[in-house]
Amino acid sequence: MDRQSDLTFLRSFTGGNPEKIKKYVSMFLQLCPAQLETMSGQLNEKNYSGLRGTAHALKPQITYMGIRKGEELIKSIEHNAGNNVEVEKLPEMLDQFKSICGAAMEELKADIA
Repeated sequence: MDRQSDLTFLRSFTGGNPEKIKKYVSMFLQLCPAQLETMSGQLNEKNYSGLRGTAHALKPQITYMGIRKGEELIKSIEHNAGNNVEVEKLPEMLDQFKSICGAAMEELKADIA
């Protein structure tokens, strides 16, 4: 199966320093599950402006971790929630995003183990 994450950007950003890579990956692994949970709650409450804000905050982290399949999805979630368009698609989009992030987090845990 294809990898969901790619640390090429992070390696470049940190100058290949393994301690810095581990620090950034660890921070992502700590923060991402809570942010995904927050997004689910915001979606359930139809708090679309909150969902947009959380998606916006998570976007750079997804890019840093090289989660390519998640990048377009998080941008779409942010756009749809922020502009209140096609909100009926948000549950499926968020489920797909959470699945991609879950797979990526498993890879990243193994990468820094």
